[in-house]
Amino acid sequence: MSFRSSVHHFEGLSYTLRVSSRAKNVRLKMSPYEGLIVVVPQGFDRARVPQLVESRREWILKVQGRFDKQRQGETVSTGSSLPETIGLPGIGESWRVEYRFDPGRKGIHVRELDGNVLELSGAVEERAFCIAVIERWLNRRAKMRMSPQLVRLASEHGFVITGVTVRKQRSRWGSCSSRGNISLNLKLLFLPPVLVHYIMIHELCHTRHMNHSSRYWETVARYDPDWKEHDRQMRHAWRFVPAWFVMPDNA
Repeated sequence: MSFRSSVHHFEGLSYTLRVSSRAKNVRLKMSPYEGLIVVVPQGFDRARVPQLVESRREWILKVQGRFDKQRQGETVSTGSSLPETIGLPGIGESWRVEYRFDPGRKGIHVRELDGNVLELSGAVEERAFCIAVIERWLNRRAKMRMSPQLVRLASEHGFVITGVTVRKQRSRWGSCSSRGNISLNLKLLFLPPVLVHYIMIHELCHTRHMNHSSRYWETVARYDPDWKEHDRQMRHAWRFVPAWFVMPDNA
C-alpha cells in the first residue's frame, strides 16, 4: 500500500509511525493487534509526533484496555490459545487442527490428513512451537496456492513481474519493488477473496506506476472498478486475522 512504517516508543507508549503519500492530515488510530498507529503526510515534522501521542494518552490507554479484554475473550471462547480450526478464505480452504502429544518425538511434526485435517504431533504442549509450525505450514500453503494466483492474474492482464514472495508482515499487505518483484503478506490467507484480489491488483499496477498518482488509480480502476470500496474495507481488514496468529508467543 502507500505506507512507510517504523516503530517508536515514548514515555511507556509504543506506536507505529506511517508516512503516507495519500494522507492530508495526521491520524491516530488503534488496532487490537497492531496497537497505536500514527499516520502522517509526507513532509510532516516527525519531531511533533511524540507530543501528539502524549496529548491522547488517556484515550490510548482506555482503548488499549478494551482491546486487551477483547483478545482475552477470543482466547477463552475457544477454550485454548491454539486454533482448533483454521479458515483460509483467501485461498478457499478450511482445516481442522488436531494436536497429539507424543513424548517420544522431538520437536513437532505436522502432516496433512484426508478431510482437510492438519495433525500436529510431538511437544504440542508448547504453544510457541505449535504456532511456529503452523506459520511455516501456512507459508507453504500460500506459496502453493496464492503465488500461482498472482502469476495467473498478471498473465491475464498483461502485467510483467519478476518474482513473488510471501512473508508475515506487521503492517503492509503487499509491496512491489522497482524490479517488479511482488511481496504478499501471509495474513492475506485470512481475508475474503475479493480483498485478496484487490491487493494483488493494487501491487500489479505498481509494476507500471511506482507511485499513487491519478494515472496509477486509473489503472487500478480498469481492473477493479470497485477499488474505492475495497480500499475502504482494507482499513479494517485486521478484523479477519485470528487472534492466535498475531498474539505474542507468551499469551
